[in-house]
Amino acid sequence: MNRAKIVVIAGAVAMIAACGQSQRTIKEKDNADTTSVAASNGAFPSASVPVEDIDPTPDQQARRTASEKICAAHGIPVYKNPRALFAMPEKEVSLRSKDEVVDRAIALCFMELKSEQPAKEVLDEFSRHYRVMEKLSDKETIFVTSQSPTSQEMMDANWRAEGAHVMLWALGYIDSLSYPSTPCNVAEDVHHIISTSEADFRNKAKLRSKKEILDQADLILRYEWACVDARLSNAPMPGDLISDVVMERHYALNWLIRYLNQDWDNVSTDS
Repeated sequence: MNRAKIVVIAGAVAMIAACGQSQRTIKEKDNADTTSVAASNGAFPSASVPVEDIDPTPDQQARRTASEKICAAHGIPVYKNPRALFAMPEKEVSLRSKDEVVDRAIALCFMELKSEQPAKEVLDEFSRHYRVMEKLSDKETIFVTSQSPTSQEMMDANWRAEGAHVMLWALGYIDSLSYPSTPCNVAEDVHHIISTSEADFRNKAKLRSKKEILDQADLILRYEWACVDARLSNAPMPGDLISDVVMERHYALNWLIRYLNQDWDNVSTDS
């Protein structure tokens, strides 16, 4: 990409991202996560065994123990049944490829950018140089090409910045996922993409190990359960968690581990 164009796009996007980050509000949510918890008493679904009677593998148990220690440090309650609520065992997980994750990071970055309603030339330039349209899901394509998206669609797209944060972490561009009591720093995250070409962004990416990604998938599962439990009890969010941040990251992590082998538009965040 022409260096001058990179600078122009980077400056415009950074200003938009910095403004949008402070304007983000808690979005409306459907009852899918609440229903799943109520139906299963807070257990993580399994295709082969009753959700309340799982015989965990050693890596599942070790991951749960580590996650619960982190929850305890933040004052977050945990699900008590020792034979339920586990992330998938490592031997059953096949991660998304590095190229898939790179494409998803770019797509999610563009979704957030679109939600900020920048000048058309900024969107067009970004889309052209990062080949965005070929990376979008079916639902994302409908949103991006719509002439009059709803306010809810715009808000949902804005929150996809949290999914991009997860993808950048998974690709090694971010050292650690920030604790979900505040939204991610959109301007810093977007800079990882817009400061370079697509080819360089892809080549420099290094996908994290299955263990690292599953560790975060297990932890976010417990955060999600605690958020849903708080909503069901009409209680404040524990540990200052922002439930929308938690849900968006849970969504992204479940996609990374191919939970139920669902595509991006249909990822479940069961808890």
